[in-house]
Amino acid sequence: MRWSKPGFALTLAALWCAMAFTGAVPEKQLTVYTAQSSYSLPVLERSGKAYVAVTELLTPLGAAIAHGKGKEWKIELNKAEANLTEGKDKAIIRTKDKALIRSQQVDLGGNVLVEGGRLLAPLDSALPLLSRLLNTAVDFHQPSRRIFVGQSFNHVNAEFRNGDRPSLKLNFTQPLRRLDTSHDEERGALFTHTNKTTLTFHKDPVVSDANKQEFGSGAIQSMAFTEENGAASITVTGNARLHVIRSEDGKTITLQPEAPAAAAVQAPDAQSTPAIAEGARHTAEFFVMIDPSHGGGDKGASLGGKQMEKDITLRLARELRKELEERGIAARLVRDSDIDIGLERRAEIANEQHAGIYVALHAGRPGKGVRVYAPMLADPAQPSTGRFLPWESAQSGALSRSRTVAQTVAGELRKTGMTVSILGMPVRPLNNVVPPAIAVELAPEAGDTQSLDSQKRQNTVASAIASGIAQIRGQVGGQMGGRP
Repeated sequence: MRWSKPGFALTLAALWCAMAFTGAVPEKQLTVYTAQSSYSLPVLERSGKAYVAVTELLTPLGAAIAHGKGKEWKIELNKAEANLTEGKDKAIIRTKDKALIRSQQVDLGGNVLVEGGRLLAPLDSALPLLSRLLNTAVDFHQPSRRIFVGQSFNHVNAEFRNGDRPSLKLNFTQPLRRLDTSHDEERGALFTHTNKTTLTFHKDPVVSDANKQEFGSGAIQSMAFTEENGAASITVTGNARLHVIRSEDGKTITLQPEAPAAAAVQAPDAQSTPAIAEGARHTAEFFVMIDPSHGGGDKGASLGGKQMEKDITLRLARELRKELEERGIAARLVRDSDIDIGLERRAEIANEQHAGIYVALHAGRPGKGVRVYAPMLADPAQPSTGRFLPWESAQSGALSRSRTVAQTVAGELRKTGMTVSILGMPVRPLNNVVPPAIAVELAPEAGDTQSLDSQKRQNTVASAIASGIAQIRGQVGGQMGGRP
């Protein structure tokens, strides 16, 4: 099983979570946006100057970084090479253009540091390093620490419509990857503070030409766009609670005052892209979201021979779906084919469809039997204001139910005679999932990796998980139908 980067032991991850996030001050971040993806990295302070780890800045883009002789370091990316020296504030960058090699000296804005074998460069050096190594335009919004590579901007403009029920439509040039919000479980829709709504964009390169717009003194009075600490935010102020509506194509968000209780919620603009309220989908039916880990180019753990974790988890997921449906419990798969889905997108799928329970499936070594994981948060307390949940602690409202599900499933697995352990883990995407969530990892029997692919063993495990969910279903998602 691989939760994140190869080589991270699960026990180390648990220890790290127990020690981390002890401070209340948010960590300073730099976010890099490309046309394909985005990523964030911490900004460190050394002698009053901001620094970043060169590995964290460049390896997501495909760079190779090597320590040469003495204090020399070499970075290779996109047919270009950069040479940095510990203690020096200049870098030599060589680029290749057909048979011609160009060399130029770049001012890094401060001395290069090395700490514990990790190469650190001033934050100011990010712009010249990226632009020259990638040989493309790079835009650095330095006060907010946001870097845009190429034409990766997602422009937003606002369209306000007045009337008895005014609306504010936010139009984006590209579909949003993720909007950091949560749903109201009781009403199945998104609502916000009475007088203020804040939408935060951590993973999307959202930019705006207007920082502040005024609309009057009604339900929707103003909109402000801000950038801070590697993220962008849109704050809408007014005197009424707003209903947040997201279009199916992800390119439009509409904010509108809540409709009277007796009236059905109507789309604010019949001519706009078809949209539905977040949370309005799939609220009538309780179902289990099954997530077979890895897929596509992400093969997961190598289990010997031709066995790959991604294949074993998919077969187990299909077996679990069958066992649940035989018990009268609906089930869906995050992936039902050999495709690669990012961890954040897996959590988004479970949250957007309002799953009753989320079950991630893994397989791998070491150990034996079955391991059942429940989420663990450094600070499990719910946010004190508003109805938006921070992405990294979206699980906070379901922690106790997740532990109950884990204990019940583990109890059913033990009845089969298998060795079963329960662990609390600070892992993604469990902590990003709003409903009760667990992960189940199948380990070899007596070191025999072939046992992972045993149809009989997979049937036994799937049946036990399904029985545990059937037993606990009434406590986490209403009354259960079907056989016990």
